[in-house]
Amino acid sequence: MRLMEPIFTVPRPILLKIVLYEDRNFQGRSYECKGDTSDLHTFFSRCNSARVNGGCWVLYERPNYMGYQYILAPGEYPDYHHWIGFNDCVRSCRLVRHVSGHLKLKIFEKPNFDGQMWEVTESTPSIQERFLCKEVHSCKVLEGPCVFFEHANYHGRQYLLEKGDYSRYTEWGAMTPNVGSVRQIPL
Repeated sequence: MRLMEPIFTVPRPILLKIVLYEDRNFQGRSYECKGDTSDLHTFFSRCNSARVNGGCWVLYERPNYMGYQYILAPGEYPDYHHWIGFNDCVRSCRLVRHVSGHLKLKIFEKPNFDGQMWEVTESTPSIQERFLCKEVHSCKVLEGPCVFFEHANYHGRQYLLEKGDYSRYTEWGAMTPNVGSVRQIPL
């Protein structure tokens, strides 16, 4: 009797890629990113649509990962309004790393992790309704990452927070401590 040899399958690698298009509906010049890119201006003058083929990505309004942030999950975005963009200006992008599928963060009403503290373990459409707080001055991301939105129901400016401590709202790129909602980044 002959023994059967085990069959091993090699898992296909996850393709982490975003394609950015100059015009709406995936038209015009395009640029394919497979990793962080600090200056996209040499590839196109504007960005009006995008296809995310794998991973979650952050688009930045200015070079070197500065300015307004837009977090894009896998899918198609036929124009910049679909990623809640303020305009067609995208100058840098980077891949969101360490997405765990779990969310655990502590938000504080005062800087330096002081004052009242609340724990967030899931996407929260209204911080004010859930915790009766209007402002978040500091935060500890224990498991994540996540996105803070300036307004409730995932509207307004977006801020990516990866695992770590943020002793002031300016450390996550905000100009004010307004946090209206929190969204977990999907796997």
